[in-house]
Amino acid sequence: MTNTSCFIISWSAPVVPSHSLAGIPLGAHVEDFERSLSKYVIDEVEGLYRFVGSPVLRMEKSFDSSGDGGYGFYVVDLGLTNWRLYYDSQSHPGIETRALHVLTSGWKIHAVKAWMFECLNVGDKPVNSYQGELSGGIGLGSHVRELLPYTGLEFDGAEEWFYTDKNYGGLEVSGCGGDLNDAPDQVIMALAVIKESPSS
Repeated sequence: MTNTSCFIISWSAPVVPSHSLAGIPLGAHVEDFERSLSKYVIDEVEGLYRFVGSPVLRMEKSFDSSGDGGYGFYVVDLGLTNWRLYYDSQSHPGIETRALHVLTSGWKIHAVKAWMFECLNVGDKPVNSYQGELSGGIGLGSHVRELLPYTGLEFDGAEEWFYTDKNYGGLEVSGCGGDLNDAPDQVIMALAVIKESPSS
C-alpha cells in the first residue's frame, strides 16, 4: 500500500488513469493534500503556489459540510496563455485560466483535472500547461484520436467529454469539436483522472 500522506506535486508527473495526475493520488485525504500543498506556497496571503515545473498558480478552494468541493488552480501570468494570438484583450472571456482542479468528495480526492490554458497555432504543443502524459506520450495538445489504439472512447454529448473504457481505467478527455466522427482532428484540451470509468 502506498503512503499518500506526503507526495510530490509535479507538472510533468505521468497521467495514470484511475490513480493519479500531477502526482496527486486519488483517495488521498484533504489533510494529506494540504500537508503536501504547503511545500509549494510562495505567497500565502495571495494564495499563490508553484509546483515542481509549474508556472505560478492562484488557488481557490471551497467545501460544503460533507467535504465535497475542492481546489482550483489558475494561471496568474496571462501572458502564458498566448491570448494575443486570438484575442484583442486579456480580459476576453474566451481566455482560459484554469490549470488544475482537485475535486473532493467526503474529504477525499476523487478526481484531478488539468486544462490546456494556452492558445496555440495549429500543430504547436503547449509549453506552460500541465506536461504530464499518458503511456504512449499522449497529453494536453495531442490529438484525441491518438488514444484509439489504447482504448475505446465513448462521447457524452451533454458533457462534451470522451470516456475511456473500463480496461483502460478512469479517464475523461475533453476535445474541442464534438464527436470524433464530426471533428477527427480535435486536440485534447483537458484530462481528468477519476476513480473508475463510468462504463465499468
